Amino acid sequence: MKVGFIGLGIMGRPMCKNLLKAGYPVLVWNRSQAAIDEVVACGAVSATKEEIGKNADVVITMVPNSPQVKEVMLGEDGVAQYMHEGQIFVDCSSINPVASKEIYAALQEKGIEMLDAPVSGGEPKAIDGTLSFMVGGKQEVFDTCKELLLTMGASAVRCGDVGAGNTTKLANQIIVNLNIAALGEGL
Repeated sequence: MKVGFIGLGIMGRPMCKNLLKAGYPVLVWNRSQAAIDEVVACGAVSATKEEIGKNADVVITMVPNSPQVKEVMLGEDGVAQYMHEGQIFVDCSSINPVASKEIYAALQEKGIEMLDAPVSGGEPKAIDGTLSFMVGGKQEVFDTCKELLLTMGASAVRCGDVGAGNTTKLANQIIVNLNIAALGEGL
């Protein structure tokens, strides 16, 4: 399975390195060349968004928020315009669940499947490959990608259809933030 990976920041770079360690061929694109050079030194191949769209079986994004995911996938030079039926898009960014559904609807017109798969664990868990994936999407697509996700994480749980991964992540963040606030009040 050939992977395209877009977004080599604090989280994406170690996630990509874990895919490489597991033996996956990985094509990478990022806005900054230094991040590309770092993962290329580990075995990745630098590629354009067009090359990723045409050649990757699975395209993974790990970018800051909804506008960036939409831009990289559906924008003027978006990856989706080069993708074809049978490919899978996995968005590991934490974005608005409504945006996930909008992107999914656009991809479905081309026969492209999607999982929204935000993560929990931060940089330390990204480095050691023990992230937790909260995944939204069809069961059969999740089953196809689960092993891939588990090269970057300790758990991958399907939470429902597309959008459910990000909804679960939002609920998780509310719980974490309320615990932090309660601890602060207790102190």
